[in-house]
Amino acid sequence: MSLSQTPSAALGHISFPTSGAAAAQPPFVRGVLFLHSFEYDEAIDQFRQAQKIDPGFAMAYWGEALAYDQPLWLNEAPDRARAVLARLAPTRGARQAKAPTAREKGYLDAVERLYGDGDRASRVRAYAQRMGELHAAFPEDDEAAAFYALALLATIPPTERNPAVSLQAGNIALAILKNNPEHPGAAHYALHAFDDGEHAAMGLEAARIYARIAPASSHARHMPSHVFLPLGMWDEAAASDESAFAASVDLAKRKGLSAAQYDFHALSWLQYEYLQQGRFAKARDAMREVERALAPGSSTEARTNNPRAKVDGSGRPGGEMHAHVESEIGKGYGETSLKSELASMKARLVVESGDWAQMKGQGSFDNIDELYALGAASVKLADTDRANAALEHLDTASKTVPDADARAVARIMAIELDGLVRRARGDRAGALTAFAAAAAGEGKRPKPIARPYPIKPAGELYGEALLEAGDAAGAVAQFQAALARTPRRAASLLGLARAAKKAGQRDVAVKAAKDFLAAWHLADAGRPEIAEARALAR
Repeated sequence: MSLSQTPSAALGHISFPTSGAAAAQPPFVRGVLFLHSFEYDEAIDQFRQAQKIDPGFAMAYWGEALAYDQPLWLNEAPDRARAVLARLAPTRGARQAKAPTAREKGYLDAVERLYGDGDRASRVRAYAQRMGELHAAFPEDDEAAAFYALALLATIPPTERNPAVSLQAGNIALAILKNNPEHPGAAHYALHAFDDGEHAAMGLEAARIYARIAPASSHARHMPSHVFLPLGMWDEAAASDESAFAASVDLAKRKGLSAAQYDFHALSWLQYEYLQQGRFAKARDAMREVERALAPGSSTEARTNNPRAKVDGSGRPGGEMHAHVESEIGKGYGETSLKSELASMKARLVVESGDWAQMKGQGSFDNIDELYALGAASVKLADTDRANAALEHLDTASKTVPDADARAVARIMAIELDGLVRRARGDRAGALTAFAAAAAGEGKRPKPIARPYPIKPAGELYGEALLEAGDAAGAVAQFQAALARTPRRAASLLGLARAAKKAGQRDVAVKAAKDFLAAWHLADAGRPEIAEARALAR
């Protein structure tokens, strides 16, 4: 048995002893390192190199098969994975015979369960159970522990949160990090485990080390923002996503790939982070990257065949959007997903900047984010007919979109827009009732794990309405509640400073104004909010 303890300046450092030929160990370990950072195509390449060197190396086939499952992106290619296993040997028993140790037999058995009979949910549970057994049998094996932690996270349905399972996985990952502070899987899975809206602070250590130990991975550069964004650490989040997007562009250009391979997920988060920093020009630049990818003749145009690339009903792109474009495992972006993301980016820019004229006369929309922004802009521009039409569309969406969570978000947005319409026609009491209902509905939902939905937080909107109506104390309470859900959001901080000043709560006003100015220290010059905040901070 050869011991592989292979450091990599680009991907991290693991120890993974196996029985393969010594010459096959470096590409095998590099494949595992790529797996830990969800760089599946690169992992497949490395495992195939190991197989070429040692055709009977069972764990090299295990690794390639595992690369055809993207557990947290709900994307898998089980037929391809089964074909890989069949290349090792034609039957499960024959494949077991190829693994010379009990430990390696356990790894093979686990992946056999992942790609066995039954629906995905049952297969994922069976895989997690087997990885748990392997971890118990070999407690010193960091790789068994790491893949068990990831398997646990994969058992949580995409529309649900399970803190007990998430924390179990996170604690396993943190224990690995104590043993090996350069383990990319441990850092990565800890970030996903604590990415639940409630425990982000527990992932701060992992966030600060992951991109440093695995800079070759665009995804590794992005993942720290899963902690930084929900904590309102805008500078750190923006730096992570700037780096992630730049790395993906560089990789695609070096490999001669199209813009479909750029990391537009990181770019969409970056645009929101720019907005919270008051960098509206940079936010528009981010949108232009998507527009260029969608331009006629672009290789992303009309090439998506992955149903997950379609809008999920609410118009919110689901998770890490991937359409089958150019990639071995399908990590790429199609036209439908990009159009939806561009619509959301435009909507957020309009709502956060207050530049309502961007939507003047617009008659179409690609998702409900854009529909809400169109309705809100129409109210601000006194385009009553268009505002009412948008409200009707939102109301219909809240009853008809297939996903229950998406319907709930659409319903809150419809109530928000109803309040704006009512206020515009002079029904202040009716407007406040609507805003209160929207805030109550939002309050029943879990805290956001990333960019907030609805795109205009309902508590923030209610606080603005209360302040306008003369209830400064009530507005303070709403802004504080909004900031508890979405820390350091710029509009909530400035709203709190305004309301607290009018409510006679000087200390609260000064702190909120200073926090706003700190968040906006890179903001576009000449924004009136800066002068206002400086006055409130005195």
